Amino acid sequence: MYKRLLAVAFAACAVVLSPVLLPAQAAAQDQGHYTYVSFWAVPRGDWAAFEQQQKSREATMHNLVADGTIVAWGDLATRVHQEGGYTHSDFFTATSRANLLKALEIVWAGATNAAFVATTRHSDVFHHTIAHGGKTVSEATGYLRVTHWQARPGAERALQAYVMKNIKPMLDNNVADGTILMYNFDEEDIHTNPPGAFDLAVAFPDGAAIDKFFAEVTAAEKADPSVGQVLENLTVAKAHHDSLNRVMAFEHK
Repeated sequence: MYKRLLAVAFAACAVVLSPVLLPAQAAAQDQGHYTYVSFWAVPRGDWAAFEQQQKSREATMHNLVADGTIVAWGDLATRVHQEGGYTHSDFFTATSRANLLKALEIVWAGATNAAFVATTRHSDVFHHTIAHGGKTVSEATGYLRVTHWQARPGAERALQAYVMKNIKPMLDNNVADGTILMYNFDEEDIHTNPPGAFDLAVAFPDGAAIDKFFAEVTAAEKADPSVGQVLENLTVAKAHHDSLNRVMAFEHK
């Protein structure tokens, strides 16, 4: 049911947004971005030390935002755990590969700390962020929900086009009213998974904002129960999964 509600929330943009608004939003589409995400499996007894190490590099991340190298960054702790899964992650987003790699080399210089060395698993993803939105904020916390879709074979561009036309305007409106801190709609730039994978990451300031967002979902489903079929027709149901993370530190330019 939760998956269907999320699908309805996104599909409902075509219902709840004025047709006059959509072209205006499309005209304001931002340029492409790039996002680097690191995932860490930290032993339970080392969580505090790892989180303290993440906190110790906040000044570096602030400087990277201030000088324009990156536009956003965040430190995350997993809130819905999987057996053998990752416990922590961090990300940063830039407007070019060059700036993303510049930030990566600076961040990597401090990744030899014992807290990082003690992790039992580690992986990274290098994303092309097709759509991005966010408001200026610093010293923020909250929750990050990531929805993963696998497009049906041959439906990759149709899924991307649907998100850009119908979902992005809804997300932009929620950024404007403060319900959402930031969103990224991503595909892999460096492919480590099968083609056709897309992630939608949405950062909320608190649980109340999540409730507000899903109240819109429920209202949209009541208005037109059929709208959720659009994403279901474009994606592979068994490949769908979500993650929920606590945002421990976040900044957006």
